[in-house]
Amino acid sequence: MKYLPFERIIYRTKLSEQEIITRLSGFVEPKKFSFGKTSTKEYEGSINDKRFEINRVINYRNSFLPQLTGIIQKDNYGTQIEVTMKLHVFVFVFLIFWCGFVMFFLISLGVVQQKISVFFLVPVGMLLFVYALTMLGFKTESKKSKEFLMKSFEAEIIDGKINN
Repeated sequence: MKYLPFERIIYRTKLSEQEIITRLSGFVEPKKFSFGKTSTKEYEGSINDKRFEINRVINYRNSFLPQLTGIIQKDNYGTQIEVTMKLHVFVFVFLIFWCGFVMFFLISLGVVQQKISVFFLVPVGMLLFVYALTMLGFKTESKKSKEFLMKSFEAEIIDGKINN
């Protein structure tokens, strides 16, 4: 999923499930719905049993901030943490509608003109711009989260799918 604002990462650590939950609790605080956030921890969200839903606390605006969901499970080599990073659902829905509108305009412009003109490049440029903006905002933040979680859990990222 290199070219989409979606990532699935599997961490493996020698820490126990309980130690991972304890460390999560150390850097995750409950979500606050207020203006002028003053946060003491790096992430906000919820931790329930062996699952968590968190996102980074930032002091700037980024609508493309990854939303992290994770599952902690024991395996033969230690503990695995499967983390999924994706866009907030409202941002994703907005992007679908916005790109759909631009695509509709692009198709209708192509049908009316029946040839490629300079006006045809404007909607294509708009689509490329929103894609680049989305990917830049998402990937820069996902990289920070990947590195932070890897250090916090003393883990390594393993490639491949979960063996179930």
